Amino acid sequence: MAAPRVYGDVGPMAKRSTEPLGVVSPDEAPVVFAEAAQVLAGKPTEAQVRQALADVSAVCDQTELPQACDYLRENFEPPLRYAGQWPEFPDEVHREGTVVMVVLNCMVGTDGRPRNIEVVESSTKELTGLVVRALAGFRFHPATFAGHPIEIQYALSASSYAQAMNLTPQQELAWGHVRVKTFPKSLHAWAHLSRALARDDAKAPAYEQALRELNFLSPSYWWSATELAWLHAEAGRYEEAAPLAREGRQQAPENAYALETSARVAFHQNRCQEAVQEQRQALAKLPEEWPREERERFERTLADYQRQCAASPSAPVAPGT
Repeated sequence: MAAPRVYGDVGPMAKRSTEPLGVVSPDEAPVVFAEAAQVLAGKPTEAQVRQALADVSAVCDQTELPQACDYLRENFEPPLRYAGQWPEFPDEVHREGTVVMVVLNCMVGTDGRPRNIEVVESSTKELTGLVVRALAGFRFHPATFAGHPIEIQYALSASSYAQAMNLTPQQELAWGHVRVKTFPKSLHAWAHLSRALARDDAKAPAYEQALRELNFLSPSYWWSATELAWLHAEAGRYEEAAPLAREGRQQAPENAYALETSARVAFHQNRCQEAVQEQRQALAKLPEEWPREERERFERTLADYQRQCAASPSAPVAPGT
């Protein structure tokens, strides 16, 4: 009897926080960041760690201080489970090829114990209960920020779905639509549908809607922010695209497509030199194993930016026109 596929998400797929971040101006950002880093370098209380995390997050989200975003990425460690086992689903689930998906949210405290377990997506009462009871028995090494334990929200899902089930693209899209209709507040469901649409039907109006929902539920998820920014840019909505492109670039500074999107928006907002620099970095970050045609596309775009910026830095024209 096969065990369910299980995974946990923290950070990039974090649920939208209900606690607003403080407002930090560009002038205040270096001081706020330095003070938070100084607190974390000592022996802070948990409350001080949480405040420092909020301060660094605010600086990263609201200003152009890359050190803050780098600090967040380099100094946050998610919870790590060391005890507890997922239950096995009954034989009939696997024998009948039934797709079971249970998604849970909880808080993992500094003691490593899950609490406030919330069912985000459910199956039958019996199967959902099996997963909830299993999670309650888990024990984690707690999340840390700059080496200090911190309570964090954690999301996990248990699924019977396996590639061996061989769902067709149409069946997977249908399943995705059913999930978001049944569980409209599940970021996991919207992520699944968005990915399926990106692969099979990216021109459909439902794709932008799915990305909007995913971005609302998880604003710091770089992929949905970048994809949505690209769609806005393609439609000429650069003011809408700009904050999304910035978020994607901050959260995934090593990703070629986040950098490419940032470059495109910068170019069309008359930030020529920034566009050239971002596109050059995007080309450098493109994986070596990617198709040659994709690398050539990146190279052509860079050449277009360089040529048009040299000719008229304040009046960009869409590359290729």
